[in-house]
Amino acid sequence: MAAAQSHLPLSGCPSNGKSQRSASRCLGEVTVARKFGTSGNLTAGFWRTSSSAPGASADGSSKLIYSAPLGDETACVIDGSATLTVVSTGKKYTVGPGTIISSPKNLEVLWEIDAPFFKKWWCIWNGTDNTPNPPTDLGVNNVSDSPADWIDYHFTEPKEGDLVAGELYFIRNSGTTGTMLSGVWRSGKGIAGTHVDEKGSMTTPYTGVLGDETIFLLEGKWKLRRQRVARSTASKLVISLA
Repeated sequence: MAAAQSHLPLSGCPSNGKSQRSASRCLGEVTVARKFGTSGNLTAGFWRTSSSAPGASADGSSKLIYSAPLGDETACVIDGSATLTVVSTGKKYTVGPGTIISSPKNLEVLWEIDAPFFKKWWCIWNGTDNTPNPPTDLGVNNVSDSPADWIDYHFTEPKEGDLVAGELYFIRNSGTTGTMLSGVWRSGKGIAGTHVDEKGSMTTPYTGVLGDETIFLLEGKWKLRRQRVARSTASKLVISLA
């Protein structure tokens, strides 16, 4: 199957179902969980493709060029596998469940999606200020990575002051159009926290002090309360901040 040039994001077709079922303009199905942020253009949701999805082949495989035209994208693969090739360099990456993909805006990448299906969580942010010397390659990590640079997460709440909650490492610390941060955060027994009990459960106020935050929960359980108190039990998260 020849590669199709896509001018739309690799995140599906309009939900009204009125678009053409063409691989050059439409591939897969999308649901948007977040439609806006407090600064810039921020969206997040889920995308999937299969044999019954618009633009896919009969066995569920797909091939197209995707350039993240709507903004810098951080994605986490949930199901399926694919080979990603950066068009300008020929560099190849194999991705599967747990892979975190950091796509710079306007970087052309050939996606070769394996049958029978593929599903990902995605977060796209498009700021207002172009970044000097933007990234020219994909960033590819995995939720199971355990780098040496985990750091305690220190932050300052407007009301409660300086706090510590879990630990994290950063995957990306810049974007093509301004500041964009993403990484993996975790908490649990033996991990730092201002309020952690003997079982590893942590309670903390949190107001997203670094910017609009979209979280994809990987492990554990959270209880969120409207009075801005979050309680977690042995949690691990993919966090995207814009």
